[in-house]
Amino acid sequence: MKRLLLLIKLGFLVCFSAGLMAQSLEEKYEVVDLCFKGNKELSDGKLLNVVRTRETPWVVWKWIYSLFGKEILGGQKPEYFDPVVFASDYYNIKRFYEDNGFFQAKIDSIILLDKSKREVRLEFKIVEGKRSFIDTINIYGIEALPEDVAKNLFKDRIINVGDPFIQENVEQELKRLISVFANSGYIDVKVKTADAQYYASTNNFSIIFVFEPGERYTFGEIKIQQDTAYPQISPKVVLRHIDFKVGEYYSEEKKIASERNLNRLGIFEVARIESDISNMQTYTQIPIRMILRTRDFQELTPEIGINDENNAFNVLFGVGYNHRNIFGGAEFFSTHIRTNLHSLKFSKLFKSNMLKDSSFVSKTELSMQFVLPYFINNKTNLSIALTAMLDKQPLYYLPSLGFRLGTQSQTATYTKLFIDWNLQISDPKSLNGETSTIVYRGARGTFEKQFNSFVAITLQRDKRNDFFYPSEGIFQSVTIEEGGIFPRVFKGLLKLELPYSQYVKVALSGQWYWDPGKKRDLIWALRLRAGSAILYGNSPLKNIPLTQRFYSGGSGSVRGWKARELGAMSSVIRGEGGRALVEGNLESRWNFLKGAGSLWFIDLEKLSMVFFYDCGTIWLDPKDIRASDIGMAIGFGLRYNTVAGPVRIDFGMKLYDPDAQAGNRWITQRRFFPETFKGGVIHLGVGHTF
Repeated sequence: MKRLLLLIKLGFLVCFSAGLMAQSLEEKYEVVDLCFKGNKELSDGKLLNVVRTRETPWVVWKWIYSLFGKEILGGQKPEYFDPVVFASDYYNIKRFYEDNGFFQAKIDSIILLDKSKREVRLEFKIVEGKRSFIDTINIYGIEALPEDVAKNLFKDRIINVGDPFIQENVEQELKRLISVFANSGYIDVKVKTADAQYYASTNNFSIIFVFEPGERYTFGEIKIQQDTAYPQISPKVVLRHIDFKVGEYYSEEKKIASERNLNRLGIFEVARIESDISNMQTYTQIPIRMILRTRDFQELTPEIGINDENNAFNVLFGVGYNHRNIFGGAEFFSTHIRTNLHSLKFSKLFKSNMLKDSSFVSKTELSMQFVLPYFINNKTNLSIALTAMLDKQPLYYLPSLGFRLGTQSQTATYTKLFIDWNLQISDPKSLNGETSTIVYRGARGTFEKQFNSFVAITLQRDKRNDFFYPSEGIFQSVTIEEGGIFPRVFKGLLKLELPYSQYVKVALSGQWYWDPGKKRDLIWALRLRAGSAILYGNSPLKNIPLTQRFYSGGSGSVRGWKARELGAMSSVIRGEGGRALVEGNLESRWNFLKGAGSLWFIDLEKLSMVFFYDCGTIWLDPKDIRASDIGMAIGFGLRYNTVAGPVRIDFGMKLYDPDAQAGNRWITQRRFFPETFKGGVIHLGVGHTF
């Protein structure tokens, strides 16, 4: 009866709406207002997602659309009232409320026509009523299942007794249950009943699932099929990196994870795992076919490119050698020599006094690395690296030798654990003789030969939907680092005479991405970073190593300042970094030429614009942190998408400059073009800022 009444009301609404428009069929009425009133539990945004009627855009966007006839540069077409669509919107809202447990919701609509202006205002009046909840959840047909499978069916449930009834959640719970069956060998499970029974007496629901599990399948014979035109890899290596064996219960999840393991090795150009059901020898054993094609094991590659290392634009020159299967077990060996030039003053590269030239900035590095892909298990690798580096900065140059022993483990689908132990011998040299840090702090610890050891543990969780171009998801990272324990414990044994630093350092980072329209037209991105390092014990050096300090300013930081030029300390020593950091970045990434096609050889759809707000700074010590020291910047930039990520150019201006004199710090207190705009900074880089 309720459904019949709804259909009658819907039919009346269609006729009424059509009747209003029948007098002027040639005229179009723009929708200047579309609003919802009375909705409390379900937001306007959620309701807008279920209706097709839209408000007409701002006059500027309509004008741009009229110029090009396309929705580019922000242009949007006018939105006109359609009585049939509006009537279906009424039904969609009613259905949406029911799907979210509001079976007593009442929906009314108001249509206000202005014939003189050919405009229409639309309103939905909503009385949500009492919400329905889940009384009981019953699962039948699982009585004969093994205990472990039955337990998994009740773990990590999406719906529980007492939850509000939401149809989508019930459907997701059904998918979860089917997935548990499929990953426990019951790939032929049948759903006999999936029902949400509504009881008018209580206004609540009883959820019923009835399954027929069927036969339980196992993994059958595993065949490895390699492309003979390419180098071959030992079958033992392949089998070691998959998560299943012959005779184990079949799991689609394990099959997918195994394929991921093989691709993570970096040795395969193609690695696919398929269920070869057509060749089943027994009724319950599923044969597996692995299709593999390796990459070249050895390669010698020249390297010429650009990057934004240290938050600055660099030109890279180098050469590298890689061997992806050096001992026959997919072990990876690489050695590289690279030079990053930041100042781009190539004429100074070969001068004898280049290290004492404060305008010359570069880094040269020779490195060797060996990676053992299977360490403890196939989700963990072990790496050993040796590096020799000469880092030239405006205030100092830093020659160093380093050793790193590290592990990387895929602890969960979206989570990685990194553990690194580093040994470093360095001999930093100030360009001004005695360092200004000593003068400022009255403490020893920056520019003297030193031997440092630090252990870092990093936990990362990455749920972004795309590595290069994320539009949804989150990325979170926490790092805890300790310095000094190795030389402190073994100083006497190894007869170490060089000073070292004892410290504890914590760094936190979070990134969030939103795509409100779900069209990748306008993406919002937010990053928050914070870090602190504290000396402890009787540390021979009264500062942490230059390589382990925090720096602020630059293309990947606060873009109103150049690289390493922002900090709450004397400008003379900002390039030496600090022991405390706070930063935040907000970006609006606008694909303003979507659908624009090409112009000559340029694909206009790959161009996008970014507007940003950055804030942050560094401090010499955590106890120095003051909110008034934080610099702020605003600006805009362009991106051009490539297969290796976007190439970007940004222009940042100081919104709030803590270094300026009082009364001249905010952008509103300065003349825009002679001061703010002229003092802006251009940044070039590769990849999104975050």
